[in-house]
Amino acid sequence: MTLTQMAQTYRQDEETLTRQIDRFLPYAKSLSGEKRHEAYRRLACLYEMRRDVRMTAGLLESYYTDCAKRRVYRDNRQFFYGKN
Repeated sequence: MTLTQMAQTYRQDEETLTRQIDRFLPYAKSLSGEKRHEAYRRLACLYEMRRDVRMTAGLLESYYTDCAKRRVYRDNRQFFYGKN
């Protein structure tokens, strides 16, 4: 499996989670009390899962681009020898 295929799978999972959220939200709004609180906790988990899936798909899609090849660590020479 290539990174592009993995990213596509994550995008499909994102769509699935979005559909689950869209189906569950009206039900959660109709509840009250403790059940509503539990439903919103479940929605929060679904939103977090969708966020993580979206971020992972984006990372996989841009893994080989120039943006991903930039240096992640800091070049400390600038602090000792001035600007490079």
